[in-house]
Amino acid sequence: MKNISLRVIIGILFSAIGLASLLITQQALTAAVWLSFGNGLILSDLRLTGVDEKGNVYQKPIPKARTITAILLIVFAVLLLFFQMFLDYSEATAA
Repeated sequence: MKNISLRVIIGILFSAIGLASLLITQQALTAAVWLSFGNGLILSDLRLTGVDEKGNVYQKPIPKARTITAILLIVFAVLLLFFQMFLDYSEATAA
């Protein structure tokens, strides 16, 4: 539990909301926004531990690829949110 920070807990919460919205409302775009943002938060801050040759436990550094993926997921969530706003606005003006 030491390696779970507030950002990871919020990411898990957002991912759970995304999964629930997919299962209950079956709105894929809304679920994708929640899941993408939540998984981006989890990837950006989850710290893993390892054991060295002497048996000491240490925290592994976050790989650069995981950081880039987390940033891309968060950017993707924002873009999906703008796309959803655009669809909602165009649907509202058409009615």
